[in-house]
Amino acid sequence: MANRAAISFHRRDRDFRIGSYVVKPSPLLPANSWLDELARQIERLRVSIDPDAVHRLRVSAGRLSVWLEVGGRRALRDDLRGLRRSAGAVRDLDVIASNAAQVADAAWVETLRQERAEEAARLRAAIGSSRIDALVEALSLVPEPDPVCVRSAMQRMKRRVLRAGDRLEEPEGSERALHRLRRRLRRLRYALDWTGSEVKDLRALQENLGDLNNLSIELEKLDTRKGDPALDGRRKFVRNEMDEHRKRALGAWRDLRPRIGEL
Repeated sequence: MANRAAISFHRRDRDFRIGSYVVKPSPLLPANSWLDELARQIERLRVSIDPDAVHRLRVSAGRLSVWLEVGGRRALRDDLRGLRRSAGAVRDLDVIASNAAQVADAAWVETLRQERAEEAARLRAAIGSSRIDALVEALSLVPEPDPVCVRSAMQRMKRRVLRAGDRLEEPEGSERALHRLRRRLRRLRYALDWTGSEVKDLRALQENLGDLNNLSIELEKLDTRKGDPALDGRRKFVRNEMDEHRKRALGAWRDLRPRIGEL
């Protein structure tokens, strides 16, 4: 594994401002901790495709991808995206399986188990590749970000979030629009985290949208077995929960939008 000590940036002498957020000199925090986290979870998953390690790998890959984007770097982001996608397929099934105890259907549980085993095998193959070691090493050598690129990227992310949020008010606003907002809001939140800003309000909305997305994925899986009456209760529960999360998300977005516009 690479020597990640190569990422150790010096702080500048003055604060870095993004809109109403005052950020401590950086302009970005060093990537060391999340790069170390990525490497740790890769090693854990090479031993066992553990749900906690899958989740942590996905988060660390996502955060590092945003670090590269905010710093104006294109290289390596596709590799991180592919790694995150492989982990995400397993993570989705882990979340659904955590609710399977509420469904008295052994066949459903077995279906989830088999799908999880297939996705876990794909993830195991992905992280077993020497390409992953090369990725970690390459990430350790990425130069310090340019402050001009950081400002530009932050404003671009803000505009994307606002466009996605505004589409929720359109008559055809749908799960797809909420999914788009969730993804863009997550990247903006991670970007602000990298600048050392406080983002509790963004985190709350993003987590609500994340719960909604998990329910949507579960409903898609449940709908593959519409003919199974044992799953009808769970389907109804999931739909009701989705309605409640959707209402909360829309209300939270309307409250949050002016603040994002001030960034």
